[in-house]
Amino acid sequence: MKIVFSNYDSPGNPWYDGGGARAVQAVASRLADRHTVRYVSGTFPGAPGGPEKGVARLRIGFAWAGPKLGQLFFQFLLPWCVRRLDFDVWVESLTPPFSTACLQRFTRRPVVALTQVLAGRGMTRKYRLPFATIERWGLRQYRNFIATSEHLRDELRRLNPNAQIAVIPNGVEGRLVREGRHDRDRHVLFLGRFDIAQKGIDLLLDAVAQGPPLRLPLIMAGAGVPADEAWIRRRIQDLGLQDRVQLPGRVEGEERLRLFREAACLVLPSRFEASPLVLAEAFCFALPVVMFDIPELKGLPSTCCLKVPLPDPMLFGAALRRLLADAACRQVMGRAARQESRRYDWDDLAAQYEAFLQSVTGS
Repeated sequence: MKIVFSNYDSPGNPWYDGGGARAVQAVASRLADRHTVRYVSGTFPGAPGGPEKGVARLRIGFAWAGPKLGQLFFQFLLPWCVRRLDFDVWVESLTPPFSTACLQRFTRRPVVALTQVLAGRGMTRKYRLPFATIERWGLRQYRNFIATSEHLRDELRRLNPNAQIAVIPNGVEGRLVREGRHDRDRHVLFLGRFDIAQKGIDLLLDAVAQGPPLRLPLIMAGAGVPADEAWIRRRIQDLGLQDRVQLPGRVEGEERLRLFREAACLVLPSRFEASPLVLAEAFCFALPVVMFDIPELKGLPSTCCLKVPLPDPMLFGAALRRLLADAACRQVMGRAARQESRRYDWDDLAAQYEAFLQSVTGS
């Protein structure tokens, strides 16, 4: 098959570099062993243009446009690309704020909408523009979907009852599933994109500030657009958390693994989510998770996740402090997390992608 993946974000993007981009790259590189695969993404200053792990690159847009205007250029150029590139199936990773470029309307060949998150309602609240209406209309234009959770499948089925939908979560490298280990409890870990509106970073900082000091420091590893990064630093100063919160920036490789190995638990204060890779990574390292009880993550077992009603930072902080005070509970939940991690091996998940794409193309 000739397969095209499209997603505005891509690994190395200084403004995002999110889990969705890493997921696309993980699947694309595995399918490239047996198929011709291209990854169409937005561009950024210094973006490499050559192939990566057997996956050809096409970057569209303008590096000078920045993250927000760059997304608009990307969305407007995608229909032009889908008319000109040669492919058997196109996998369109839905990109906020519009979610969809409605690519199926521009080609007779099959387009599969890869649904990491339905962001229309959140983007409508953030920008006070009708993104949710555009999203609802756009999702009805597709015949095939890959959803990363059962919740997303149900939402898609409600909007598009006749669609063919496969549920395939995001995953991690198989070696982490087999070899991830936990060394010691040195900190509480937040690891992800610095997006205040989605990731609930404001709620997390309030949870840490409203109550007695945590037994361990909070490490917030990640990066985002400059405005969000500046707001987080100001908020830490305003709340007097300079000695309790550390900001190491974006972490990769061995440093990322060390942060997981030495964490007591992971915190996930998101208001809405997709299928966050950081959860699967945390499970590999036997980390329990404190999170808000959001619909997108309903399927995660309570044996390894403490779920708190959204959006109550006081309850979130109380749950986190209880977990940090109970080493035996963390060990029990950690064993359950290791068991859960076996569902997330990318090699197995990529095979599910391949089977679904072959069913769509009839190959």
